[in-house]
Amino acid sequence: MRPAVVRRLRAGAVLAIVVVAVASCSSTDAGTDRAEAGSSTTTPATTTSAPAPDGVAGADGVGDPYYPQLGNGGYDVAGYDLLIDWDADAATIDATATIELTPDEALDTFNLDLVGLAVDGVTVDGADAPFERAGRELTIDPEPVLLAGEAVSVVVDYGGAPEPIQVGTDVFRVGWHTDGRDAYVVSEPAGAASWFPANDHPTDKARFRFEVTVPADLGVIANGVRRSVTEDAGRATFVYESDRPMATYLASVVIGDLAFDESTAAGLPLRSAYPHRLADAARRDFGRVEEMLVAFQERFGPYPFDVYGHVVVDEQLGFALENQTVSLFGTDLVTGGARIDSLVAHELAHQWYGNAVSPATWKDIWLNEGFATYAEWVWAEVSGERSIAESAAAAHGRADFGVPPGDPGPEELFQRTVYVRGGLALYALSVQIGQETFDELLRAWVERHGGGVASTADLQALAEELSGQDLEVFFADWVYGSSLPPLP
Repeated sequence: MRPAVVRRLRAGAVLAIVVVAVASCSSTDAGTDRAEAGSSTTTPATTTSAPAPDGVAGADGVGDPYYPQLGNGGYDVAGYDLLIDWDADAATIDATATIELTPDEALDTFNLDLVGLAVDGVTVDGADAPFERAGRELTIDPEPVLLAGEAVSVVVDYGGAPEPIQVGTDVFRVGWHTDGRDAYVVSEPAGAASWFPANDHPTDKARFRFEVTVPADLGVIANGVRRSVTEDAGRATFVYESDRPMATYLASVVIGDLAFDESTAAGLPLRSAYPHRLADAARRDFGRVEEMLVAFQERFGPYPFDVYGHVVVDEQLGFALENQTVSLFGTDLVTGGARIDSLVAHELAHQWYGNAVSPATWKDIWLNEGFATYAEWVWAEVSGERSIAESAAAAHGRADFGVPPGDPGPEELFQRTVYVRGGLALYALSVQIGQETFDELLRAWVERHGGGVASTADLQALAEELSGQDLEVFFADWVYGSSLPPLP
């Protein structure tokens, strides 16, 4: 994400090994007795059913240092299959979420995050399961106990009028937004729970399938590859699939009167959607994305997903957001003058840094935004505007960044320091360890952690490994220090 000015702005579950049923027989060796006696009489063995395993209650949060109650413990989600029927006139959804998950431990109960919406019923492997609601928590009580390592299918029927929530910043609310008959999703950091039941923390990534039904005069764009569009009785159903692991906060659906573009860029399928009246201007504003893809793949490694594109929502947002495979922009950013290249580059870079590799905790948000800011400077150099060093010097002189990027606090995740001082820390690291080693780090970061999450400690460890240097003091000063160090 980057604000625009064009504002530039689990708990670790213990694995329980469940030992199941043993058969016991009589203490007398009946077979031996029969052989010795020459008897044809058989004595059946006695079988005793094993007692049902005791389960534990899955944790109601992963213990994130900023938002301890986000996410849930005790299981890992493999996939979400979301069926959403949008009533555009009432601004409500009628939805079913099928969640494939595997317990890490025997579970007597487990939780999903869901805010506001009414739950009509829950099943676990086809059996009705009692549930309770409390705040964000949907607590499900399956019968029998879920066994560690055995995958189950959880189906939640739910619906209502989704409402965005306030968390992580007072600049905007996160989650499902409704604007007339249109709708769009911006969820960073914790808005996914406003529109589907989720293990809502980046540490549990999963594949997604979206089947969204809307009035036939509206279009839908979501994460991943569009598989089909069908129409029936004045309704249109759009199916998208995202097979690469995705954090819940990056899941997105946009519904509106959309013009669709489909093409290829740098050999990659490119699909975008814009309000009809802004389509021509948007095509100009996003017209250099192929050049950016070429430049970033040379610097960062292969693009990590199957498709890319942009969506413009019919709303003045004041920011852009890097939803996985489909970056989202507001109408206030679309001018037709191609003056938002740095912002387009920023959101594209997030596909590597933030999406392929997501933050291990929300305290690590600078790893998303610092890398994306550095990528802006890479693009400025590639496009002949100015060198990375010149961009860093200009950024360093603009303001005092006294808040450390490695600990911006839970109230305002998207502070300027996270972006600019985060980018400056990476530039200083490139000087400290040498540009060649730093370029190796840019690629190794995604190669090693792609599809998962990583922390600031992981970045320090990788930089130390590749450079052979002790970087404890460097990270203490640049990432956690209370004052901005001078540029090297």
